[in-house]
Amino acid sequence: ILLSRLVDIFKIRTSRAHYNTAERDRSKPSPPATNTLAMMTLLPRCLLLLLACPIASIHSLAPPQQQHAVVVGAGPVGIAAALTLASHHNFTVTLLESSPASSAQAKYDPTKAFLYNVNGRGQALTKQFPSLQKKLAERSVPSGGFGDVSITIVPADPTVEIPSNKKKMEGTTKNEEKNEMKGSIQSEKAVGVGYWLPRHEMVNLMAECVDEHNAQSDCKIEFLMGQECLSVLPTKKDGQNCVCVTARNVEDGSLKLHEATLIVGADGMNSKVRQCIATAPANIWNSHKGFNPKKFLPKKWTSPASHMRIKVLQLPPQFEIPNASGLPPLKTISKDIYALRSINTGPRNYLSLGLLPMKDNTAIRPTNIVTRPDHEVWDIHDGPAMQQYFQKSFPRYNFDKDGGIISEAEWDRFAKAEGTRFPHCQYSEGMAVWDDSGTCGVALVGDAIHAFPPDIGQGVNAGLMDVVCLDRALEGLDTVTGEETTTTTESSIENEKKPAAALLQTNLERYQKQHAPEIAALIRLARFGAPYQYKQPHRADRILQKFWMFNVAMRLILSKLTFGLVQPACIMLSQNKELTFRQVMRRADLTTVLLKALVVSALGVLWTTKQQRFGFGFLKTLL
Repeated sequence: ILLSRLVDIFKIRTSRAHYNTAERDRSKPSPPATNTLAMMTLLPRCLLLLLACPIASIHSLAPPQQQHAVVVGAGPVGIAAALTLASHHNFTVTLLESSPASSAQAKYDPTKAFLYNVNGRGQALTKQFPSLQKKLAERSVPSGGFGDVSITIVPADPTVEIPSNKKKMEGTTKNEEKNEMKGSIQSEKAVGVGYWLPRHEMVNLMAECVDEHNAQSDCKIEFLMGQECLSVLPTKKDGQNCVCVTARNVEDGSLKLHEATLIVGADGMNSKVRQCIATAPANIWNSHKGFNPKKFLPKKWTSPASHMRIKVLQLPPQFEIPNASGLPPLKTISKDIYALRSINTGPRNYLSLGLLPMKDNTAIRPTNIVTRPDHEVWDIHDGPAMQQYFQKSFPRYNFDKDGGIISEAEWDRFAKAEGTRFPHCQYSEGMAVWDDSGTCGVALVGDAIHAFPPDIGQGVNAGLMDVVCLDRALEGLDTVTGEETTTTTESSIENEKKPAAALLQTNLERYQKQHAPEIAALIRLARFGAPYQYKQPHRADRILQKFWMFNVAMRLILSKLTFGLVQPACIMLSQNKELTFRQVMRRADLTTVLLKALVVSALGVLWTTKQQRFGFGFLKTLL
């Protein structure tokens, strides 16, 4: 705007000078010196205005260069990465998903009928997109803070009355409600409000945000379904360095090449993008110091929850739970949590059905069957036999009789379903690579970096935080705090001289260096946080579960007695969104060291006491 105004002023001054000269002597043409004189009188003023104008303002007049990115994997984390790149970094994005279009990712699928709890960590991303955060709050059930979620544990014995649900605000007086609200506000600052919603609903609302973005922005996001990633390699296109993704159409087998400046792998714990990097020759990619393709092979640990098998049984909406004799049945509500106990308590037949909260009271209520691989339920493969087994295990409910709450078709589907298994606690030390020029590269997010059983409730939240950290790294900010670092400030002048693509290596290197320790701490949390919450029925599991519960209770009591000097268990610390995973584990480790020191000191005192009583007399006898 400033430059255009200067040009206009120059034209006006020049035309006026030419007009005045021509009026004085119409017979003579205007001397060329007149225009030169007008320009010379205006030149000092132009220079002063330009010197007063900040250099950044001049740079901002030039439109940012548009680049292209490919995101492999169209789950919640992949869509979040696409939205972030298109909205914050001027990328056009191609989103590749291996599932065919007929699978309808945004629709309910019993094989993926699990629920997310998007807590404060995950909302670090959703709050960057007001429309996404609004949809999340509207279509989910809040937990924590002001969330009104109750838990009902239903006994297995049908003659026992169903206890009243816990933690309900209904029926309280105004003063009690006011005090509870005040406590909720205080706890919300530390823990934050989480939102329960099904996976398909999360994908659906994020897809809607993509459509809204495409309607308003020139940086489009293109969905391509049924595209399986085959290879990821650096190459050149029109003399420019780029990364090429080879994708195969799962329906007709045709191949298509996708060239981009940045590739983001969000394709799950069996990531093809990560495998391509891990199996590539060492001289193709560059990365952090000491780069080795083997760093992209995940490191694995087995937790007590690893390898447990899970599959989904679908219950009808608002089904009724029979109560004790003479009492009315309990009608279920989608916003409440239920735990349905069975009469089986053995190592191979223990069962418990858990129902998590959902917004839609008319939707199917999925319940997860989580057991050890040797459980009896995995030996049953036909519907009628499964129906009879559940009727014996849960005599309170009408499963096998006429008019049962579950259809024969559902029993048949459930019996034949193979389900899935909880993964190892695993993570990839390598998170980003780039080519020799540093102008194009690959970054991993979500389960492509880390995977673990869902017992700590951080799966989707950790994936969304990966996207937040990648966003900060591409902005040149600290990935943990989101603030400018000293290094960033000192090198900002030098970076301004480089094209945007040339900064990619620096930003990906920042993502690798700063975010890798956080992921390592996350996996340690997954290994020791809450691995026995599934009530594993093996005798060894039950003994170890008691030790785990004792450890959690002891740390909590010591924390209360010492006014927070001794930190509680890591699973409790992880609920504080203000703490990074590294801070959580450091505090938990400090408590562990303190407890070990107390135990060693106690043993030392005991040993010394015994020596004083028995040892010295024994020595005198020898002498």
